[in-house]
Amino acid sequence: MKLFRLFTVTAALALPLPGGARAQLIFDWPVRVTPQPEVVITGAGAVFWNPGSLASEVGTSQEVWLAHVDGPDATGVRGVAVSGVSSLPKGFRVGMGYWHLGIQDIPRTTTSPHQEAGEINISEDVGVISVSRGLGLNTGVGGGVRFQRGAAGREAKSQVVGELGVHHQSSLPFTPRIGVVIQGLGGELAGLGGVEFSLPPLASARIPIRLGYGIRLDEDLETRDHRFSLRTSWMDEVQVGVGLSYLGEANGWVPLWHFGANLGRYSLSVLRESLANGFGAIHFFQASIRFP
Repeated sequence: MKLFRLFTVTAALALPLPGGARAQLIFDWPVRVTPQPEVVITGAGAVFWNPGSLASEVGTSQEVWLAHVDGPDATGVRGVAVSGVSSLPKGFRVGMGYWHLGIQDIPRTTTSPHQEAGEINISEDVGVISVSRGLGLNTGVGGGVRFQRGAAGREAKSQVVGELGVHHQSSLPFTPRIGVVIQGLGGELAGLGGVEFSLPPLASARIPIRLGYGIRLDEDLETRDHRFSLRTSWMDEVQVGVGLSYLGEANGWVPLWHFGANLGRYSLSVLRESLANGFGAIHFFQASIRFP
């Protein structure tokens, strides 16, 4: 549920300043998968959000997931993400993911890090490796290591942080999924929490309905943003979902829309997220293949 932090060119070029401000080169651009709170998603896309979600007990299969990111022309944002989940002996699962997002050919201005004529590129690369294990009772726990490198022109900063997560699918009424993650271990801490409930289905159980809520906290336990979501499908084959993120008074409410389809062991989907401050929408075109 992190906010895209970059979508004014002036602000982006102001990020890579000397001294302590260089820490801001870690942009924390998010990888969107579905509108629901990211800590309760399943599948290989969960590698980027909750290591506990990789366990088979909560519904994640062995899978490879790909995404192409296409931002509005006003921002020039482009990116790609790939991740996979595989089983290990003794009930363990391993997940690996790589994510690149950037803005190319931004004209240098007086606020740019270097004053000579030309253009500047802004980018971030993220690599994640996680291990999870089911504890029984539809619960998965896991931990991961995240490598991030942000760059603006010739300025760059890297960091390595850890994360811990748990994902539980309850057998209580409304079968809630609950997820909790601590990110930034060894760096700037952040906490994510979320829950998704199954409401009474429609059309003789052919149309399930799922309602979700998530929250993100910073290291001072102050709320950074909220996420509300509503998802449905036709017999779990064609999915439609909407989400609404509240990003604080400065950025307000941001909607997300998702449409996808399962074709046997293959899945195709697109997620559209409106950007704050009227910059248009960014699209995540996704594909995945599941393995036995």
